[in-house]
Amino acid sequence: MGRPMVSQRSFDVESKTTLDRFSSAGNSYNPAQESTLQLFESDSLSEEQQWRFGVRDWLVFICIVILAMMDAFDSTVMITVLPDLANVFNTPLISTLWVNTIYLVASATSQLFFTMMCDVFSLGPVWIVAVVCTTIGTGICSGSMCLIEIVVGRLLQGIGGGGALGLCFVIMEESAPKSIHSRYSCYILLTRLIGFILGPIIGGLFVDYTSWTWAFYFNFIFCALGLLAIPFAVDLRVSKNIPLRKWRVLDWTGGAMASFGLAAILVGISWGGVSYGWDQWQALVPVGLGVFVMLVLVFYESKYAVHPQFGRRVFRDWPTTMAYVGCFCHGFVIFCQLQFFTFYFLCTRYFSATLSGVALFAITGFAVTPAAVVGILLANESKCSKWIISGGWILTTLAAGCSILLDRITPTVGWVILFLTLGLGHGLLISSYNIRVQSIPKNEEAALSTKPITISLFMRAWGMAVAVPIGGVLFLSCFGNELQSLGLDWDVINTARGYIVLMDQTQMSDGERDIIQDASASALQAVWEVIAGVSALGGISSIFLWKKQ
Repeated sequence: MGRPMVSQRSFDVESKTTLDRFSSAGNSYNPAQESTLQLFESDSLSEEQQWRFGVRDWLVFICIVILAMMDAFDSTVMITVLPDLANVFNTPLISTLWVNTIYLVASATSQLFFTMMCDVFSLGPVWIVAVVCTTIGTGICSGSMCLIEIVVGRLLQGIGGGGALGLCFVIMEESAPKSIHSRYSCYILLTRLIGFILGPIIGGLFVDYTSWTWAFYFNFIFCALGLLAIPFAVDLRVSKNIPLRKWRVLDWTGGAMASFGLAAILVGISWGGVSYGWDQWQALVPVGLGVFVMLVLVFYESKYAVHPQFGRRVFRDWPTTMAYVGCFCHGFVIFCQLQFFTFYFLCTRYFSATLSGVALFAITGFAVTPAAVVGILLANESKCSKWIISGGWILTTLAAGCSILLDRITPTVGWVILFLTLGLGHGLLISSYNIRVQSIPKNEEAALSTKPITISLFMRAWGMAVAVPIGGVLFLSCFGNELQSLGLDWDVINTARGYIVLMDQTQMSDGERDIIQDASASALQAVWEVIAGVSALGGISSIFLWKKQ
């Protein structure tokens, strides 16, 4: 490869990935073997002008586009499906939210571990394993007869989808010259935005006009295209010699503790306040266990890890650390808004699932334009990123604060303007954080899993994973309190299943319907307040980016 996966001086073993033409061994550029097409333009006078997209480069790029979009689609397609799913399987809505949560948790975890495996095994076989895992998970979900089976399928889907996404950025760094990494990764992020657009809309269409199972059948298209294109794009040969010293030096323990600790905390949070009281052991034990594991992780990383995954080399200074914190906050904000704005439309405005998904287009669709303009035109202008990040957080925080005013009588033009502002803010943040992360100095001898792009993806994915259970507990707890104040049983939020959101499918008078709408709007205000708070935290973190590194 263009550079060793882990220090060659430490292991004396060649890199396993044979993908690109940028070899430190001195592979020469042969114009006769290259296409004259050039996707990425730049003013660089060195390697970038000499480099052109060949046939294999286009195949790699197509694979990356397909698999990046697949993960984004899988993470959002169930957003509009969840209430219907709760009714189909006769389960509380808080339990059904785990269909999304388990995918996001598995995706965040697998991004880290699949990237670590690329330091040991050949990249091609690891990539194909990720897609096969997604295909198996999709098959399980498609034929599920109960919620537990869907959760298991979504677990496998998340492992494969997150792994495939993580490897997309690894392959990008390994197959393209460094001077275009920022612009190349922007294209990947833009395809993910397209997946965010398609997911809620297609999920809503299937719920309204066919069956929820088609939301999973549709994913076979991405799986088939990925499995078809990967063998032509990368080398699938497995290395005969596996460097065990590389395997041992990677921080598998640290990664496992981080993932297990955060997952345990999320389990306790999702059970507390809705399914169980906060003073019951079902809520306290998982949270306590998760906090204990995270404390052990801090001690282990600082004292015993040979090459710590979350050590000082990764979080090297305040600007770098705050850039990662900003990625976490942005992941939380964007996914929490997508999930619970959908509930707002279903529960407070009585929109159909399809129309709710289309309404989200005002956020995700409008975000494409600023993300493309900033990410492509200013790809190498890292000094501008701090301005754009701060501006993006200002827009996002203001819009998040204004969302607290949403109720059942908010005019359409009001929420449309609000969503367009959010889209502008999210688009600026997506591209500017990418530029910032790409400008962080890289240790060429470090493991792939500790590269800035990998850590930023991991942090954003965990922000998305945390958003669903926290937002779900807040919404349903406050909704239960509002219903109780109206003289109804608090436990109706569990016994009503998905109908607590799909109020248009329940029989009641117009006066009762208005009261329930107002109660849902009041309950969602707690979610909007938390989102505004996290947005403000992201804005505060951007202040540290102005500090000279």
